[in-house]
Amino acid sequence: MNRKHLALSGMMAGLLLLAGCRPSGPSPQEFRIVGYATAWSGRTREIPFEYLTHVHYAFLLPHPRGDGSLLPIQNPDKLKNLVAAAHERGVKVLIAVGGWNEGNDLGFETLAARPESIRAFAANLTAFCDEYGLDGVDIDWEYPDPGESARNYGAMMGVLAEEMHARGRLLTAAVVGKEPLAAGVPDEVFGYVDYLGIMAYDGGDGPAHSPYAYAVEALDYWLGRGLPPEKAVLGIPFYGRPKWMEYRALVSLDPDAPQKDVVTVDGVPVHYNGIPTVQAKTRLALERAGGVMVWELSQDAKGEASLLGAIYQAARGAP
Repeated sequence: MNRKHLALSGMMAGLLLLAGCRPSGPSPQEFRIVGYATAWSGRTREIPFEYLTHVHYAFLLPHPRGDGSLLPIQNPDKLKNLVAAAHERGVKVLIAVGGWNEGNDLGFETLAARPESIRAFAANLTAFCDEYGLDGVDIDWEYPDPGESARNYGAMMGVLAEEMHARGRLLTAAVVGKEPLAAGVPDEVFGYVDYLGIMAYDGGDGPAHSPYAYAVEALDYWLGRGLPPEKAVLGIPFYGRPKWMEYRALVSLDPDAPQKDVVTVDGVPVHYNGIPTVQAKTRLALERAGGVMVWELSQDAKGEASLLGAIYQAARGAP
């Protein structure tokens, strides 16, 4: 199926939803709306599951000793409640493993260097998914380096794909928008994952953070490398830089913030994505990709100012 047909398929599905159907489980060609929920912020009951197809719970960490074991999950009761609430509404839940972690990826680097620790890691993740009733694993080893690190990353993802797919679970990964850091993800990973969440944000402070042009460049980069369009999920931030301010905080300071991309706070212009930009990016993803991903759900505003609501409207063909 080509890109145009994928976009049309997503729009037709959206018209059916607007006719009165609510989202159920995502199908292979469905336009995905993926939201990260964190262990440390937000409440499960405030998540608008009706706008989502997948939720990624952040973060589970590999043990820094690199033997494939896992550190205890933060806020396990929240994860249990999230899974129950999401599954009741037909939304899949994945555990996000890794994350920024202050730039420390030593746990990944060490475990991925040895086949036996990779196997232990895969087995431990399977057991974790069994315990919490999860639908898959999202690997957030964000910065593997080219060379040996990249080869080890590919080997790890291959084993995880076998382990997850054999049990009907998803394997996904979060990757940076483009080179030079993206060069550490080998092309072989495209065949292992169900989709890649492309972090087309943090391009810099100020206007370089996450403009529409960066979304285009990120898709150009990954699709140009051979990532199938249906496996590309375009990342959208719910925060602004500099100051790392949540979108909802910006809305509380400026009631016009939803229609803009910059708000001045204490004399500093904070750049983010308002409703027109997130809807433009969603339409871009409808045309060229397989979905959108947001970091993160608790940073959104409520009501008509909601970015997630705006994404859903654009994705489903609503005005």
